[in-house]
Amino acid sequence: MKILFLSITVPFPATDGGRIRVLNLLTQVSKTDQITFLGLETAPTNQEGIAYLESLGIVCHLVENQASPPKISLGTITKSLIQRKPITVARYDISSYRRELGQLIQLQNFDLIHYEMFHTAQFFAKVDLPKVLSTQNIDSYIWARLSEETENPVKKIVYLSQKRAFRRYEKLISPKFSITTCVSENDRDWLRKSCPDSQTDVIPNGVDLDLYQPSHDEIIPDTLLYTGSMDWFPNEDAVIYCVNEILPVIRLKCPNVRFLIVGQHPTGNVRKLSDLPNIEVTGRVEDVKPYIAQSAVYVVPLRIGGGTRLKILEALAMEKAVVSTSVGAEGLELINNQEVVIENNPIQFAAKVVE
Repeated sequence: MKILFLSITVPFPATDGGRIRVLNLLTQVSKTDQITFLGLETAPTNQEGIAYLESLGIVCHLVENQASPPKISLGTITKSLIQRKPITVARYDISSYRRELGQLIQLQNFDLIHYEMFHTAQFFAKVDLPKVLSTQNIDSYIWARLSEETENPVKKIVYLSQKRAFRRYEKLISPKFSITTCVSENDRDWLRKSCPDSQTDVIPNGVDLDLYQPSHDEIIPDTLLYTGSMDWFPNEDAVIYCVNEILPVIRLKCPNVRFLIVGQHPTGNVRKLSDLPNIEVTGRVEDVKPYIAQSAVYVVPLRIGGGTRLKILEALAMEKAVVSTSVGAEGLELINNQEVVIENNPIQFAAKVVE
């Protein structure tokens, strides 16, 4: 089968959950099918990533752009309002990407087009081919949670407006596809509320057990770990919440507790946390596995999110004790107090970590 795979990001290096999922999909499918990958230049490492994909036998096309994600400008906001698209979708409405897609479809006989996330769904091609929309989370669900968590009235208005914009966009775009895939039943249930006529299926996240294996010799006592892309607001909120509400309670019992925050692009608010005692913010690391190996407990104090957390699967594969909120463990169907410990109250969360 000849598959045209559309993605805004180049998934190698696999520095976050979304890229890990996409890279695993491409790696496995390329073993049996012929893939043409169309990506957008959004990072200085994209040429390295393209070379890696080509080593898998994938034909790659990279649309030139600044080596960073497109900025949200006044023009983006105007386009969003005129085209009735969410702002975070409109920012990726790049004409050169649309042109390259059209040329590829004209020149080659594809059997299927794969659209990765709603950002690429706006490039829906009016050709008689099966089209799959693959979601990593349902954006309207995340914006809804953001609006519930914030106490800032201005932010609440903005978040609610984006929730409605994505709800409208999901309802408009999803039924056009042959099938829309979700990573969990929770996400599918939420999508079905606005798109009851869409064909949907669940393709859950997984973990490479050959890569993520137990390593008990390296554990450093009293070390807590959180990993994730730190420019993603739910991750930023999680680590700040942990430092402010959970760590002080843990320190009453374990005064030497150490908290590692590992992940690319830490915001200014996250970087400031490293000024506090026994808190380390690493930024991007080449390999997260050594950090997981040395941790005594893997914490997931997420309050906002959608999809499912690959980070939990990675930690469990390495036989780590995981303490998570219900939001963090959502969609994974794990057994509480057996496979993972789930606690939402910060004091009780801290108590479970100490145990």
